[in-house]
Amino acid sequence: MVKNFIVSILLCLLLTCLTIAQDKNPLEKRVDDVVGLFRNAPTGYEKIFAKSFLDQVPNAQLTQIFTDFFNQLGRCVKTNHLTSDSPGVDKFDLIFEKGFSVPMTIVVDANEPHYISSLLLGNPSPLVSNFNQLLANLKKLPGETSFIAAKIKDGKLETLATHNPDSPLAIGSAFKLYVLSELVRTIKTGEHKWTDVITLKADSLSLPSGIIHKWPIGSPITLHTLASLMISISDNTATDQLVQFLGREKIEKILALTGNAKPDRNIPFLKTIELFKLKLDPSGKSAEIYLAKDINARREMLNNEISKMDKQTLKPFPKPLYIDKLEWFASANDMCRLMNWLHEQTQSDLTKPARDILAINPGLSISEKDWPYIGFKGGSEPGVLNLTYLLQSSKGQWYFLSLTCNDPNTPIDEAKLFAITQRAIDLLN
Repeated sequence: MVKNFIVSILLCLLLTCLTIAQDKNPLEKRVDDVVGLFRNAPTGYEKIFAKSFLDQVPNAQLTQIFTDFFNQLGRCVKTNHLTSDSPGVDKFDLIFEKGFSVPMTIVVDANEPHYISSLLLGNPSPLVSNFNQLLANLKKLPGETSFIAAKIKDGKLETLATHNPDSPLAIGSAFKLYVLSELVRTIKTGEHKWTDVITLKADSLSLPSGIIHKWPIGSPITLHTLASLMISISDNTATDQLVQFLGREKIEKILALTGNAKPDRNIPFLKTIELFKLKLDPSGKSAEIYLAKDINARREMLNNEISKMDKQTLKPFPKPLYIDKLEWFASANDMCRLMNWLHEQTQSDLTKPARDILAINPGLSISEKDWPYIGFKGGSEPGVLNLTYLLQSSKGQWYFLSLTCNDPNTPIDEAKLFAITQRAIDLLN
C-alpha cells in the first residue's frame, strides 16, 4: 500500500514537471538554452541557432564568448524578462552567480523549430543599488583609479559620486578631447570652418589606431572629417594632422581654459607619433633623455631628433612604459570640466557639429531610449584606461561621468571597469 502510494506521488510529480516543461513557450525554451551555454567549452549550437546566425558568428567565436562570460561571472542563475522595444525582439537581464547582470537581446524564429536568429549580449554590470557600493567595488581593483559622476543643476556642476577625483592620471587617447576643444574654439571665433580642407602630410603620419595613415599623401580632408575620425575611431593620424594644423602651443592654452588643474604636466603637448617614438625607440634611451630635459629643450628634441626618427624601426608595445611620466594627464574632475566646457560651447548651430561628433561612437552598449544623447571618448594603452561620457537623459537632464585606471604592474581588467562604468550610467538614470 505504502509502496503504491509512493509510486503514485512520484508519477504525479513527474507529470507535473512534464506539464511545466510543456507549458514553456518557444522563447522561454530558447532562453533556457542560452543560459545553459554559459559554461566551459559549450557545444550544440546547431540545435539552438539559425544557420544565418551561425554563418555570421561561427562556433569557435561563440565558444569563446560563452566561456569568457562563465570564467568571469560564473553560472547564469536567473533571467528577468524586460519590456520589448519592438515586436519579436525580446530583452532580458541575465543574473550571474558572482553578482553581475548582463543585458541580452534575443530574436526567436516564429516558425518551428524556433531557432535563435539574433542574440546580443551586452556588458556586465555589478549588482549594486547605489554609488557607495559601486565605488567599493572600484576600490578593490588593483592600480590607481579616479572617478566622478556629476550633473548640471541650475547651470552649475553638482557632484554625485567621486573617488580620487583630483588625482591626475594618464588618460590615453581621451586627450583628443582637448584637440577637439581647440578646434571648437577656432570655429566659434571664426578662425576656421568645419568645411575647411587641408591636405594629408607625410610628416604627420602616425601609427594605428585609425585608417588615414594608409591614405595617399596629399589627400584633401575637411576639418570635420579629421575631427570625426579622431573621436569616433581614435584615428592617430587624424589627431596629429589637427595638432599640426591648429598649433601645439594653442592646444596647450586650451588645457587651462577647459579646466585642467595641472596643465604643465602636458607641456609640451605631444602628438601621438611623438609618444610612440619616445616610448618605443629601439635604443630604449629617448624617453629618459627627453624626461631629463626642461620644457624648451624638450620642444627642441621633438622638432629634431624625434621628428627625424624612422617610425618603421619602432619596437612593439609590450608592457606599460612611463605611464606616470610620459603620457597625457588629467584627473576625473579635469575630464568632467572639459566635457562641461564642450557642452557649453557646442550649443550654437556653428559649433554643434562637435557635439554630434562626440555621439558617433557611444563606447559601451547604452540604451538610446534612456539616453537620447551619448557623447563619448575613451583612451587606452598598456597600463592605462579612461572612459569619459557626456549624457542627456530622456528627461532632459545632463550628466558627466569619467573613470580612469592606471596600473604599471598588473594588466588592467577592462571588463570590470567597463562593467562599473555601465552600472554607474544605470545609477545616474
